[in-house]
Amino acid sequence: MRIAAIAAAALLAACAYPVAPMDAPASLAASETAFAAHSVREDMRTAFLANFSEDGVLVRNGWVNARSDLANRAAPPILLEWRPQYVEVAASGELGLSTGPSRISSRSDPSQPPVYGQFVSIWRRAPGGPWKVEVDLGISHPAASLWDQPLEARIVPAAHGAAAPGLADAEAQFQRIAASRGTRAAYAALGARDLRLYRADREPRASLEAALRSPAANEDGLAWTPERIETARSGDFGYARGRYARAADPNAALGYFMRAWRREAGGWRIVIDVANPAR
Repeated sequence: MRIAAIAAAALLAACAYPVAPMDAPASLAASETAFAAHSVREDMRTAFLANFSEDGVLVRNGWVNARSDLANRAAPPILLEWRPQYVEVAASGELGLSTGPSRISSRSDPSQPPVYGQFVSIWRRAPGGPWKVEVDLGISHPAASLWDQPLEARIVPAAHGAAAPGLADAEAQFQRIAASRGTRAAYAALGARDLRLYRADREPRASLEAALRSPAANEDGLAWTPERIETARSGDFGYARGRYARAADPNAALGYFMRAWRREAGGWRIVIDVANPAR
């Protein structure tokens, strides 16, 4: 009887959300590509207003509502270009990650050297609706990187094994390990094999092995405070965004972060970790 009940519960859980169509990652990549083309065709402000959700956020001396922040701003005199290089979508198909290289050039003075970087966007879509940006955070770094890499787009692989605790528990575990054994140990324990680690003024790292060699893996003595945590209906993908500060002074923000997680057989693993210092 107990086994039958467990099997029934598992069946109900599997039917609790529609399975993402196989083209869901491609559709997210296409939305990102169209967003980027809109920015080039018109301007960054117009494109952001058209593609962010009503409650979508970006960082402007803290997390702010993108549409409200941009509504009263003039379009900046820049040409912002980017392309998706990696896309991952939850099995339920309504939440996903897009990241790739970016380039900012001056529209008023094309002789100025461009500024390169990497963008990270979390997208969400309602049933039957278009993809919209929910979170946006990126970094800048000295040289072009990943422009020549092909697009990789996928649905979160099925995770077999025991159910994982909630994503808030995974974030808390990251902080506990970082505080007791160091940040590098936290990434080693909780990073996915394809972990992407992005930090301002440093080239992006696109594997756990490379991330562990980064100076960013030694960012000890920090307190990471999530301000919002969201999980896909399928329970296999989610993100946390918030601020970081010195552990001795957790209320004085040093910068802002976003971590995207996927559920694997061994539990939640970090897919991407991006942080930017406060300006």
